[in-house]
Amino acid sequence: MTVIEHEFRIVITPFCNYRCFYCHREGLTEESTPLALTPKDYQFMCRVAKERWGWNTVTITGGEPFISPIYAETCELIAKEGVRITTVSNASLIARPKQMLKDNAQINISLHSLTPEVYRQITKTTYPVQEVLDTIISIRAQMPELEIHLNATVIRGMNDSPEEMAKLVRFAHRVDAQVKFIDLASQNEKLIVPVEEILQKLTEAGFTKTEESKWQIFVSKENGEKAIITRCGFGKKYADWGYRNLFINPDGMLSTEVADDIPLNLLHEIRARDEDAFASKVEWLFPPLRLKTRPQ
Repeated sequence: MTVIEHEFRIVITPFCNYRCFYCHREGLTEESTPLALTPKDYQFMCRVAKERWGWNTVTITGGEPFISPIYAETCELIAKEGVRITTVSNASLIARPKQMLKDNAQINISLHSLTPEVYRQITKTTYPVQEVLDTIISIRAQMPELEIHLNATVIRGMNDSPEEMAKLVRFAHRVDAQVKFIDLASQNEKLIVPVEEILQKLTEAGFTKTEESKWQIFVSKENGEKAIITRCGFGKKYADWGYRNLFINPDGMLSTEVADDIPLNLLHEIRARDEDAFASKVEWLFPPLRLKTRPQ
């Protein structure tokens, strides 16, 4: 499994065909975000990130990325830079996996439950969860080397039972995928299941903790079933832990996971292809990068 320290997360579109009630829209704060960036703009950003800071990964998210008319070209150009691409999707629009995911090294599919009524309750869509499962099987059958992660946001009273979580891990094991259980980022604390409680529930389901880092806990069973518990990291809760990723929004705004930080507009620097101005602005917002570029 690839461990990513820092990367750009490209919010390629704010639009989605699902209406998940908890969705934080990857840090987007406006209901309407101008789609100002082009595939070549994203290629420029990824090239600078790789050359300046050694970032050889990028995650494309949204909204639902496959709604974007520039998704395919963006992936193609980024891949030409030798950057590893992960796409975050609900999988409902992936009709031709081998063609649509050809430039991806990893696909993260939001799959909060295998139970139809729970899936509908969380996603607010009529799209059948069975269709999503069939798509995942098709992806695996057609692309055996692609890394598949199944992301499940754990919500109290909906998908937080040990049985529900164990069922999802079992399916993932069958299709050679990896489940990531994620704590909910919400102002409604009654819906939040803390990471420690998620671990307790998985322990009740027969899993044992094998490894732990600042952001993730790894668990497994003797039969080979595995899962990851991931702290979402949005908002003030983990602000003192430092930054992980930078979000590039479709209008050229740059932000971090911390909800109250200062967003930066990079549109001018990107369109001018001014690498030095672009890099210095990113480094100003993202302190860890200053150490990478400071003369020894």
